[in-house]
Amino acid sequence: MRHAKMIGMTSLAAMLCASTAIAQDIDWKTQLGDHSGKTLRVMTITDPFIDSMKATKDAFTTLTGAKVEIDGYGYDALHEKELLACSQNDGSYDVLLIDGIWIGEFAEAGCLDAAEEKIAENPDLYAWDDFTPAAAGQASWEGQRICLPVGIYYELMYYRTDLFEKAGLKVPETFEELKAAAATFTNNKDFPGVYGYAMNNKRGAAAGQQWFEWIYSAGGKPWVSNDIGATEPYKDQTPLFNSQESVDLVQFFRDMVAFGPPGVESFAWDERANAFAAGKLAMINDWSVRAQIANDPKQSQIAGKFKAALMPHKDGGKTITPVGGWIACVNTHGAQKDAAWDYLKWFASKPVHRDFVLAGGPPSRLSAMEDKDVQAKFPWTSVLLEGQKDSWAEVRPRNSVAFQLIDTVGAHVNKAIIGEATARDAMEAANEDVTKLLKANGQL
Repeated sequence: MRHAKMIGMTSLAAMLCASTAIAQDIDWKTQLGDHSGKTLRVMTITDPFIDSMKATKDAFTTLTGAKVEIDGYGYDALHEKELLACSQNDGSYDVLLIDGIWIGEFAEAGCLDAAEEKIAENPDLYAWDDFTPAAAGQASWEGQRICLPVGIYYELMYYRTDLFEKAGLKVPETFEELKAAAATFTNNKDFPGVYGYAMNNKRGAAAGQQWFEWIYSAGGKPWVSNDIGATEPYKDQTPLFNSQESVDLVQFFRDMVAFGPPGVESFAWDERANAFAAGKLAMINDWSVRAQIANDPKQSQIAGKFKAALMPHKDGGKTITPVGGWIACVNTHGAQKDAAWDYLKWFASKPVHRDFVLAGGPPSRLSAMEDKDVQAKFPWTSVLLEGQKDSWAEVRPRNSVAFQLIDTVGAHVNKAIIGEATARDAMEAANEDVTKLLKANGQL
């Protein structure tokens, strides 16, 4: 979810800026106010889609007169900066993009104006049902629509088609098949300089998010009431990090280290994506937004030589495609809320979202995933369309202590990965620490 290298914009992306302003099915002049002389400030993550946002923003200026400034920060820095600003009633930024897993924390701290009334005023334009169900879930909290899901990611597995063809292997569907395929490519003279697989193993948020991304496909769950489809997933947060499914999963993480390049124990988002793009890995799992890195011939050695598939699952189980990504919210302390809502209404709309996606942004709407031009330009989109059907918005915690909880779990998972503890001991300790954290914050 974090720190991806920004993709250079192409001339096509620049042209999308103009096409946005003349969307065929919406008369924006009647939908948007005159905000001449205003400068709207947006704070977001420095993931690849920041360039796609910048590619479309000038069309909003043409329509409304308001300039749009988009500032990007790294993951931890963004969380800290946004939360600190909220605590100080700071309205410097009008629009905040937050990770969907922060929504409980930000909503309960009173940082965000809810979107519910705005959507009710113009339901056809907001087209909420066109967002994928998991995307809509990421932008909602306690039954209320808070933000708009504009940059939603799905975790997929990416594999080198040229290497798989040479090896005569089928795409792995189970954990054991993945392990066998990874072993085939590692330390094999027929595939010099190539390693089988790399995961997010770095201590803290990287390894913690990895655990949550895989646990459902491993047949487990993070806490008692978080069953897929549950209407009250936070009703009983008794942690299950020491379950047999969890211990087995962490042991699987440890086993997979043998098939990664040197230093893979400390890989996070950048290292994993960059190693794949450099041709050093046969496979990775990664958020869909980062497929752009491997697809860009200017920075990738494998452009046109990889495809996407659903992530593997436990033998006899089923893949639950992880979902995450970024939701756009109005700062409750901002002084330009009318302009902020106009920007979000415009930016999240079907036609503008399509332009954003064609410029490299992650598709969060079904209409964008189903779009033939989008699928032709970004072939993995058809796999996203399939994967989102079995996704679950609560695959990662989104309560008020989610940031700390994920970091805590990631510290213990990494201890097992690097051999400081057995998988069993690491997850017993994780369960104990999470229990203390939840009790201290009134979650248990």
